[in-house]
Amino acid sequence: MHTLLFVLFLAACEDPYADAEKVDTIEAWDKFLATDPSATEKAKAENRLMELMSEKALASTKLEDYDAFLKRFPKSKETTKVREGRATAHFQMAEAENTPEAWQKFLEENPEADATMRKKAASRVQVASYIDKLQLGEVKVEQVNLAEDPKGPKDGWGFTVDVTNTGDKTIDYLNMEVQLLSDSGSKLDAKSYPLAGQSGPGGTSLPEEYTKPFKPNDKRTWVYSMGEVPAEWHQKVKVVPVGIRFSGNLAEGQK
Repeated sequence: MHTLLFVLFLAACEDPYADAEKVDTIEAWDKFLATDPSATEKAKAENRLMELMSEKALASTKLEDYDAFLKRFPKSKETTKVREGRATAHFQMAEAENTPEAWQKFLEENPEADATMRKKAASRVQVASYIDKLQLGEVKVEQVNLAEDPKGPKDGWGFTVDVTNTGDKTIDYLNMEVQLLSDSGSKLDAKSYPLAGQSGPGGTSLPEEYTKPFKPNDKRTWVYSMGEVPAEWHQKVKVVPVGIRFSGNLAEGQK
């Protein structure tokens, strides 16, 4: 009799919510809600679970972390932010892989992504289909005078790379992007400028040689310079084509 009373006393003293609150992990709150879905603290438990899953997703590079949140909380106050985070993470994955299939998958899985991001991805599908026909040499990085004054101070950075069209298509527009990378290889900043086209960013004029069609077997030198750069940048760069349009082709690509 005394044993039964003791067991009942222990059961009465148990507080699953307090236990979950003490551990405060996704697994703990998930277990609490699964064990007692009608608990009076259900709303508070779900809210804390939502916060933790949102934090995990937004700090992650794995799409499954974003998808786990969106499946569990499809209409929460954090849903929009998590969808945006997922699109950014997926864009970075597609950029690293840089194949037509990777960019197409991004477009299919992120219909609500920012319009500018989707436009870039659509352009990159076509670029990736031709990228093996664009041969890039080694990128030269040096400090330069932005006013091109040989006696002036070195107040900027210049980037130079040779590009050869080894394919069989004439290119009317080719936009190149220089990416400033961290020591670990992540992108700190990026700027783009055409190697072929009728005008530069904001309608600015291009060097005359850039305004001519980029024909098969042609070789050009892409030159770009910028002033301010991230403090943590240590001259590690990557140059990639990000927009393309072929002669007689009105497909999206020019910005």
